[in-house]
Amino acid sequence: MQIYTPFTDKSKTKLLDKLATARSKYCCDRSLLDPALQALDAQSITILPEVISAVRSLEVKKWVYLKDTRSYSVFIDPSTKVAYGVLGLTERIRNIIGGSGAFVETGLLRYHGMYISDGIVSQVLWLGNNLKKEFTNDLNDIKNHGSFHETFAA
Repeated sequence: MQIYTPFTDKSKTKLLDKLATARSKYCCDRSLLDPALQALDAQSITILPEVISAVRSLEVKKWVYLKDTRSYSVFIDPSTKVAYGVLGLTERIRNIIGGSGAFVETGLLRYHGMYISDGIVSQVLWLGNNLKKEFTNDLNDIKNHGSFHETFAA
C-alpha cells in the first residue's frame, strides 16, 4: 500500500482497486519499491527478504488461464512458448473469476521455489471451446518441449 499512496488514504476506494492501482504504478516504475520499503522500515514494519524478492519478480501481463488442477492453476504465456503451474495466494483462480478458460490480466511471482498469483485479476475475457482446445494443444506442445514449469531453482 505504500506504493499506492504514502499518505493516509481515507477514501472509500475498495482495497482490491487500491492494490491494482499500486501494482500498476509499480509495474510502470520499479524504483518505487525501495522508498516504499524505507517508509515501512521507518514505521518499524519489517518485510521478509523472500517477500521482497517475490515482489521484485512480479510479472504482470495478459495470461491464458486454462484450468485448475488439484495442485495448481495452469497459466500459458501469450507467446505460447512457456506455461506455469501457479498457486493462488488464498484461493484458486477459478474461484476468483467464476470459472476456467479465460484471458486474464494478473501478476505472477516467484516465491519459495513456486510460482504464485498475486490474486489481483482483471480484464477477464472468456475463451470459447475452440480456443480452449487450441490452448490445450499448445499446452501439450509446451510440456513436450520441457517448457512447463511448476517450480524454479531458488
